Amino acid sequence: ATISQSAHAGRILLMGEVGGDASATFTLPAATGSGDEYKFIVSVVNTSNYVIQVTGDDTIDGSVVVTNDSTDGGTASLISWPTVAATDTITLDGTTTGGVNIGDYVLLTDIATNQYTVSGLLNASGTEATPFSAAVS
Repeated sequence: ATISQSAHAGRILLMGEVGGDASATFTLPAATGSGDEYKFIVSVVNTSNYVIQVTGDDTIDGSVVVTNDSTDGGTASLISWPTVAATDTITLDGTTTGGVNIGDYVLLTDIATNQYTVSGLLNASGTEATPFSAAVS
């Protein structure tokens, strides 16, 4: 889905692919410094990827906090995954990169021309990995 400023800015955006077994990609509008926020919340766990990406030369900076899983009797811990300079894509795979639980979320804010920031709280399982990549450009 293409996300638009007029229809989606400042609203809760539910990621709820029916069945949780098909990839869903959400493309943000070009960053202009508007201050608009886009909050994506997992409403259906999807093990085939929720992908949030920017357009053109836009990038994403910031980090998310992830609770990793634990075995019976083990203790879960927190991981912070920061972006890298070329980050333009967030992938929640329903396991290692997050999106394991309903309620997991990321918040993207348009702060400048070509620039979004991200924050969020995610749960991950298995061998946890960063949800951030440079896949658009």
